[in-house]
Amino acid sequence: MKNTFLYPKKMNELIVSICFVGFSYMNYAQEIIVDLNPDVVITSSSPDFSIDIDNDFTVDFLFRVQVMSGDTVLGGQPSTFDGASAILEVMNGQPAGETANSVFTLTNFSEGEVVSVSNEFGVDPSYSLGINLLIDAGIGIFPYVYGSFLGVSNQFLGVSFMSGGNTHYGWVELSVSSGADTIIVHSYGYNQTADEMIDVGGLGGVQTNSADKVQIWNNSEAINIHVSPTLIGESFKIVSSEGRESHFGMFNELDSKLNNDSLSSGFYTLMIDSYSGQIIKRFYIH
Repeated sequence: MKNTFLYPKKMNELIVSICFVGFSYMNYAQEIIVDLNPDVVITSSSPDFSIDIDNDFTVDFLFRVQVMSGDTVLGGQPSTFDGASAILEVMNGQPAGETANSVFTLTNFSEGEVVSVSNEFGVDPSYSLGINLLIDAGIGIFPYVYGSFLGVSNQFLGVSFMSGGNTHYGWVELSVSSGADTIIVHSYGYNQTADEMIDVGGLGGVQTNSADKVQIWNNSEAINIHVSPTLIGESFKIVSSEGRESHFGMFNELDSKLNNDSLSSGFYTLMIDSYSGQIIKRFYIH
């Protein structure tokens, strides 16, 4: 049974009380979900964005974008680099991820996956959500791209944090541009019951069939859309935050590119009419 209660605050918060009844026990969990309206857009020229997940006047995580440009030496060869990095700074918590070959990598969660004590959590003070650099080594220019959140839309960062001496689990819904020069924070949530697991997503995400995977990102050349095979033949449209329709059509292939020359900076919404219901993805053009 799921009961929803709304109450006023500086941001829209949804308290979701979920009661699970088993054959021999009852476990009570309470989730707090904050939908940021409008979404928070972070670039190198905007202020950093901090999250106090449980509103206890302690910053848990901070998001920022850093322009990266300078000189270095690669393999004894003087080189220059230019690009950007989308950065997560850890203040009072830990992000979920996994270690492979002694390197810890943030996990990119899809909606409905679980964050709990069974996850591995990093202990460093900061992490890269995504890096995109062009490196000139004198013998040619080559890209360096890294990060499990680079170029994704409306995916989830799993987190744990301390509150009142107890560990709580939560998530943050993010989009990161393919150039690593923009972070969009859509929503976040946590389980108010200490040490209890949480399913990622909810108010800020769009409930869709797990097969209906959609990714959308914008760069200087085009709006890029990748869909799953189940969406081939489905119709779509893109509308601005003012409700003006800029593109419409039908998906004929998995990857589509749409011209963005005539679009001004701001929020846009991709709407897809699928067999399982409407799919909505938000993105930002800067």
